[in-house]
Amino acid sequence: MKLAGAKPVMLVLFVDALGWRLAGSRAEFAAPLAHRREIATILGFSSGALPTIFTGRLPREHGRWLMYRRAQGQTPFAGFGALKLLPPRLRRSWRLTQVLTRAVASRVHGYFNLYEVPRDELPAFDLAERDDIFRPGGLPGDSLWDSLDRRDLRWQGWNWRTPEAVALRDALAHLRAGDRDLLFVYTADLDALLHHEGSTGAQVKARIARYDAWVREAFAAAEAAGRPLWLYMLSDHGMVDVTEHVDVMARVDALPYRRGRDYLAFYDSTMARFWWRNKVVREAVRSVLGAESRGRWLTPEELRAAGADFANAEYGEDIYLVQPGALIVPSFMGSKPVAAMHGYDAAHPDMTAMLASNREVPPGVKHLTDLRAFFEREIDAQHAGVA
Repeated sequence: MKLAGAKPVMLVLFVDALGWRLAGSRAEFAAPLAHRREIATILGFSSGALPTIFTGRLPREHGRWLMYRRAQGQTPFAGFGALKLLPPRLRRSWRLTQVLTRAVASRVHGYFNLYEVPRDELPAFDLAERDDIFRPGGLPGDSLWDSLDRRDLRWQGWNWRTPEAVALRDALAHLRAGDRDLLFVYTADLDALLHHEGSTGAQVKARIARYDAWVREAFAAAEAAGRPLWLYMLSDHGMVDVTEHVDVMARVDALPYRRGRDYLAFYDSTMARFWWRNKVVREAVRSVLGAESRGRWLTPEELRAAGADFANAEYGEDIYLVQPGALIVPSFMGSKPVAAMHGYDAAHPDMTAMLASNREVPPGVKHLTDLRAFFEREIDAQHAGVA
């Protein structure tokens, strides 16, 4: 079928955790996407990286950084204070977790997980992602989705709510039908496999091979519909294989102070975040963790450079970050180790994200904050009929 003069179709395959080094370690991976850029990520996790991509702004500007922040006003955990009356064993039960998850899901429309956050401590925190960040109006201020909503563009997107296999299948069907101008597929399956197996796992290798094959299928499907394909493979961060475990909680719990009474703490998988009741407690905790060689306290200058300096300290007054490859175990994210993790210093080479395309990628596209403007320029070029 003739392609000359036909309007191109744009396809974004957003593979969470497909880092620059991981993608580059596979010979001939996604070979049709010859134009590639290392994309600097941000400190933190997808809860901050995705809003940064969609808005083109840093966390302190769009307000989203980590999944949990300190409660300020009404939260999705209203009424959960009564959980402290339950026996500890019951608070940890799978059945109660299911009940609480359904209750929270009825109050928020974004992604969340209760993980192993102590149930009686949930009322002290809030979920930052209250709305669907993949839809217009889902983020504070203007986003890529609001921009798409203003354009005369036939588009469709899939996110974590749709199983990856279904999303990839449906996207190919739309390419064959030629009935969309933009397709956006987000998948977090590789992220989950990397956590489970690490970068050399058999399922990780198989999944990357699947993406490689799918890219070729996508070009064939678009060609069958008679439309040129502009394809972009994108990620938000990479992943670091875990090599050691750090029991940060035990060090802090050994002090003569009690969490919830003398200080508030949230233990992520790579960060320990604190809010203080008094200076004595702060100095004691900072001292005991300062003696741990596998991590460091982030300075105000580092947080400012990372765009994570929040005026009201909603994500932590002091933040302790472990070194790449170390994992806080146990943490509020889980009591069992995983094989790989992200959320480390963004400068670590395994943390770098990537963008690959069969379209030229300007050298100025080098950070997550550059991606929204890049895609909007591509959409404008598509609309103008630029080759």
